[in-house]
Amino acid sequence: MPELPDVEIFRNYFNATSLHKKISKVDIKEKNMLGEVSPRSMQMQLKGQQFDSTLRQGKYLFAKTDDGKWLVLHFGMTGFLKYFKNPEESPEHVRLLLDFDNNYHLAYDCQRKLGYIDLIHDVQAFIQKKELGIDPFREELDFKTFKKIIKEKRSTVKSALMDQSLLAGIGNIYSDEIFFQAHIHPGSKVEKLEDEDLKIIYEKMQEVLKTAIDKEADPDQLPDTYLIPYRKPEEQCPVCKGTIQKKTIAGRSSYFCTKHQKLIQ
Repeated sequence: MPELPDVEIFRNYFNATSLHKKISKVDIKEKNMLGEVSPRSMQMQLKGQQFDSTLRQGKYLFAKTDDGKWLVLHFGMTGFLKYFKNPEESPEHVRLLLDFDNNYHLAYDCQRKLGYIDLIHDVQAFIQKKELGIDPFREELDFKTFKKIIKEKRSTVKSALMDQSLLAGIGNIYSDEIFFQAHIHPGSKVEKLEDEDLKIIYEKMQEVLKTAIDKEADPDQLPDTYLIPYRKPEEQCPVCKGTIQKKTIAGRSSYFCTKHQKLIQ
């Protein structure tokens, strides 16, 4: 599933391809993926407009039109964007297609139809309605705030980091990577963590997410000491030569090193 780094990459792609271009046509190919807006209303409100800016909150991408409305995209399990000119370049599972007056198109592709499309007036009201927590890249998320947020949860630390109502954007893959880099087992109990443990998790969270964005979320481009390229049971740990193990934690398949990640209970 696309997580914060992936959606930030999509945002950068959107900025590079689709800002300041007049929308000439809106084709909604999967109306069941729409939020509260109707297909006709979305078409009428977007046609003739231009996008002038974007922002991201966790796994949601928002694109602002020049009349103050916001296109909302969530990418589900398989979503992505593609900007193209010729019909033969179109991806296979287009759910929303925007035509621009320069004869290019922006496709929102989502094979499994688990994404979300909407058009809204108020981003903050949407965030509150969806109960999205603070974004890990917001300036206001200093260590003191992070500690307070995490300590609200009496669970495994992985469950806390993945709780979208606490922190918006971190999912299964990158939570595992953060704990791998922090040398802490994802099944550790929040209430047993010392401030030093939480500080390491906070610092590694920032580091891992930034690195993933810088490397375009490409596993082959990540540092050799990252878990993601070795995220298989019985693989050799790239850090300490221990063994990568798979276990269900917080209801998700979790990967960790049996040697250098300490379990705090």
